[in-house]
Amino acid sequence: MARRGSRYSLERVQARARRVRHPREAGLPRRLIWWGWQALAALARPAVFAVLVALAGFSAFDGMRHLNPVADMPDRAGRVNDAFASLAPDAATAASIWSNELETAMQPRAGLPPDNALAASLLAAFEPMAGRERFSSMVWAELHARSSPEAEAILRALPVWVRTRELESAWNRQMEHARGHSGRAAAAGLAPAAVRTRLERAGRLYDAVQPFQAAFFAGHEDGALNLALLPGLSAGAGELWLQSDQMAALAHCPAGEPLECALARMGRDAGAGQGARLLRAALLAGQVDDAFRSELQSANEQTLHAIASELGAVARYTSNIDAIRLTALLETPQDAARLRRLSLEAGPRTLALAHFHGRGALALDRGEGQASPVTAEAWERFVLAGVFAALALGIVLAALTSAFSVRVTGRAGLGQRIDIAMRELLLGRKV
Repeated sequence: MARRGSRYSLERVQARARRVRHPREAGLPRRLIWWGWQALAALARPAVFAVLVALAGFSAFDGMRHLNPVADMPDRAGRVNDAFASLAPDAATAASIWSNELETAMQPRAGLPPDNALAASLLAAFEPMAGRERFSSMVWAELHARSSPEAEAILRALPVWVRTRELESAWNRQMEHARGHSGRAAAAGLAPAAVRTRLERAGRLYDAVQPFQAAFFAGHEDGALNLALLPGLSAGAGELWLQSDQMAALAHCPAGEPLECALARMGRDAGAGQGARLLRAALLAGQVDDAFRSELQSANEQTLHAIASELGAVARYTSNIDAIRLTALLETPQDAARLRRLSLEAGPRTLALAHFHGRGALALDRGEGQASPVTAEAWERFVLAGVFAALALGIVLAALTSAFSVRVTGRAGLGQRIDIAMRELLLGRKV
């Protein structure tokens, strides 16, 4: 609280105001100057506030004009889903293709394990392949004994929220029914009975190898891993033993094999170790073509480190086996980064995407920079708009704080002090 005798207490300021002449008591020149000052004082703060708001709005609008024009393009996830949906014109055809490919992957082959890795990827890819909406429409038609065109016409005629509810109900009902036929992913229940049996049996067999291969590629094993036991990495060529980093360094470095030696030594790197082991596995299993092998042999250590780091990320988004097999898509060191961005969106579906589209799957990625529409110029303008908006908000908060302070402390605010000083200066005191 302000002391009663304080120079700027409200009582003192009000007492001073009573001793100042009224404008009509002052002469015309003083009166005109006083009115001019009043107009300036009354309009200054709102004018500054309005200018700051206008500048903030203009900067924000200008920033929107500098946004990356590719923001209107479908994002990478949408392109991945579109790539799966483009495999068939309708849900029935898509489901048939999916079922046939799944059955082929699980076909018994002499001396070779079933392709569990591709089967798992196909199971994850069922929804984008069949299309949730068009598959639900097909199921709805079957449930209501309608032809597909007739069912689609009926559903289109319904209100949007009713149509959405009907399709979602049909999808959930079908998935619950499928889940009841399979202990694995719900999509497995949509596969033929023979395929479901093979999936269960192959899953149990592969589960015995899974912990060891995961530990090996994580760098926790000092022995060797037979890649021929892993799905999709053997073409009947017998055993393919991948040595641990230490064993590989002892074998390849004295033999004058720089690529294998560099990758083996890179295994000790926390960021690129897993990817280096995956790349050695891909080279041993023949997943790397001659052109890319030549690129790797001529690459410097920094480039090899970058490629290995990208492959390690691919494995985290998919699996170790998928990452090894997906190296078949790579033609240049830059393709490793594209594969990493693609696998980030496609996840476990990446191997199925590569199975259907081959190297064309990498074309779905159009560069890192296009992931964000905010350019440097747009960012600068948005920051400037934020500064102007903060200043405008500061004016409002200052006025509220000053009013609160006057009420609590009984001490005149800055505006009141300036006002009484200008009254005394321009109007003068009473005689």
